[in-house]
Amino acid sequence: MTEARVEEDPGRIEPDDMDAIIAALDDIAVSAKPEYSAPTGAGGAWTLTLRWLQDGPVANDTEAALPGTLSRIREHFALSRRTPPERLELRDRGDRLLFTVEPGSPGE
Repeated sequence: MTEARVEEDPGRIEPDDMDAIIAALDDIAVSAKPEYSAPTGAGGAWTLTLRWLQDGPVANDTEAALPGTLSRIREHFALSRRTPPERLELRDRGDRLLFTVEPGSPGE
């Protein structure tokens, strides 16, 4: 069952990037699929958004693993010489912000 949707901004996320994002989430036991969003462009700081599809709170171990996941995703973008996401936001189905993960967060 899919637990999260990854906003797929075609101006920033190429197919190999999405594969890396999905793999990083899979490694922490979060099943995710892409969800198309409108392009925002390719320059400057940006936020990678995940939509949490499960009812109830995010498990503590998942929340604790997300800083390391963000680090892995940022590394993929850096190795590809493209601008990595500045942060990761986890939002619920209604677009309510659950929490934000920033570089240097505990667990990274």
